[in-house]
Amino acid sequence: MKRHVYLFIFLVCCTCFAQRSYCDYGDLLSDPLGPAIEEDDSQKTPEELLLEAQVLLQDERPLDARTKLYQALKKDPENSEAHSLLAGYYLVHVGHFRLALKHLKRAMQLFEKQNGPPPYEALDLKSRHAHNLNLLSQIRLNLDNYQGALDALDEFASYDYYLSWYPGSRAWILMKLGRIKEAIVEAQKGLLMDAEPGRTLNILGILYSMSGEREVSLAVFKKALAYEYSLGKFGQPATPLNNSGEVYREIFSERDAEKSWMKATSLPDGCEHVLPALNLATVQLEQLKFRDASRTMDNFESCVAQYPLRNGEEHRALVHLIRGRIAIQSGDHEEGISHLEEAFKRRQWFGKIGTSEDDLKAAVLSSLALALKRASERLELVHTQSWIDWFTLVERRITLRIRSWWFARRAKQVLLEDLHFGEDLYVRNTDSMLEYPALGTILKDIPLQILEERLHLEDKEDDRPEASLYYTAYLAEAYLYRGKAQKALELLDKVIRETRHPYDNALQLHALLLRLSLADPTSDLYRQLAYAAFQLSRAALPDYGLKLPVNLSSSGDIEASLFSESPFLIDNRSEVEFIISHSFVENLHSIRFTSRSGLISNITVQGADLDAVISQLADQVFHQSF
Repeated sequence: MKRHVYLFIFLVCCTCFAQRSYCDYGDLLSDPLGPAIEEDDSQKTPEELLLEAQVLLQDERPLDARTKLYQALKKDPENSEAHSLLAGYYLVHVGHFRLALKHLKRAMQLFEKQNGPPPYEALDLKSRHAHNLNLLSQIRLNLDNYQGALDALDEFASYDYYLSWYPGSRAWILMKLGRIKEAIVEAQKGLLMDAEPGRTLNILGILYSMSGEREVSLAVFKKALAYEYSLGKFGQPATPLNNSGEVYREIFSERDAEKSWMKATSLPDGCEHVLPALNLATVQLEQLKFRDASRTMDNFESCVAQYPLRNGEEHRALVHLIRGRIAIQSGDHEEGISHLEEAFKRRQWFGKIGTSEDDLKAAVLSSLALALKRASERLELVHTQSWIDWFTLVERRITLRIRSWWFARRAKQVLLEDLHFGEDLYVRNTDSMLEYPALGTILKDIPLQILEERLHLEDKEDDRPEASLYYTAYLAEAYLYRGKAQKALELLDKVIRETRHPYDNALQLHALLLRLSLADPTSDLYRQLAYAAFQLSRAALPDYGLKLPVNLSSSGDIEASLFSESPFLIDNRSEVEFIISHSFVENLHSIRFTSRSGLISNITVQGADLDAVISQLADQVFHQSF
């Protein structure tokens, strides 16, 4: 479940002690961002520097605190408390989990060397040891080492330590390990004790949702939200808002989902993680609101820019994924493919969210396959002026098709083998990041009997009537792929009729374009479907190798055949919605694209080379500018 439980900032209230240490960890003793030393720091003791660092952390001045801590380590390389504080700094403020783990391991090594092995009798030693085990569990969680995170909590409990964060943390890790029933029991027990209400309620709400108890889940999130608001500026209301939004989207209550995410992204803690923005952009993209989706991600990245210490490993891959989808569906294939390839390369940690590495891998692979296929289809409608250009274009199309086939094959492998063809097929599963409107393109070549049985089973067991259209669309595309045109046609017509505007716009567009591929290009039906698709998205037709019917008017009597390798279908048999007007004045060709009813603004392109002018016009007409 793509739900984020924000880590509470660790406030260390332990007394600092001067300590000695090994010296084979030299790389941990210098500040990686360079010194920023006050003049009198050189005269201070390590204990004084540590105390000042703790105050700076509490005053939300982490960069200054880090400088003090490295100065303390230079004076006393074996100071375990300085290493422990730096581990918390890199965990909470930077998101550099591997460096945090390195500092923590050193801190624990020094702590045990100086104080002996646990258990401890002194209260301050117990407190510092418990804090280090908490840090160890949280760092391992963020590094996707879930069993290691649970082992750290087991060790914590074995010494009879207990703090209010423990039930929520343990329940979350149990959930990440797939032990849902145990996690629910742990969270419920925590609420009966003195567990942190916000964290524990959020986790319990997520667990109820995963168990299918959605109404109970929403009620729990409502309690969590009230608690977070009660904390004032110290609360994190974006967390329950994001989580409840995901439940609303799962039950196809998109309006409530959007309200939740728009509120979450407007709050001070709304960009502490990418999920509220990512979820909001996803539903906007499903409604084909490309401008809104792009603006949502712009706002997120502007917000994150306020925190220059964060290294971005928690969100970069996810940002590239959604940016790539926005660009592809807007008609900018080069930029979109570049973003998706970056998402494929980027490291992404999953400890704070329910999504797994396989979920993200399936999403990126399938989106890349779709993007490359659409880029190849569009190149089918590009005019070439020479044999060399033609061969180059053919070579590029073949390369794109091969890469698309390979990525689609890998996506199916992940879905069928690693994810056991299970929960990700359930439409809008909150763990999954798949492009559900076009998922049928990835699934269509699975053996038909297997796919039919699986889709019928999913449809039968799914209690959400809105999800049925998605399973119908997947089956229709499988029939179309196998040449069963009549079966495909009947199912596609059903999908087109019953989709909800605007929430199913992306699904309706995909179904329209598949249906259009079965229509006679000279028919009124083709024209009707093409215009419906064009109104939903200007970029879509050539991405499916389809053309837009237009009238041609020319003062120079140019041939309609000049447009044969373009996304325009010249049809002068009757008056249609769109007109291409051509004139030739002072050795310049001028082509103007207009809509009789004003569906889009007029577009005019001029140039000496007519072929180039036609290509430029196509690029502008079939691109969703924003």
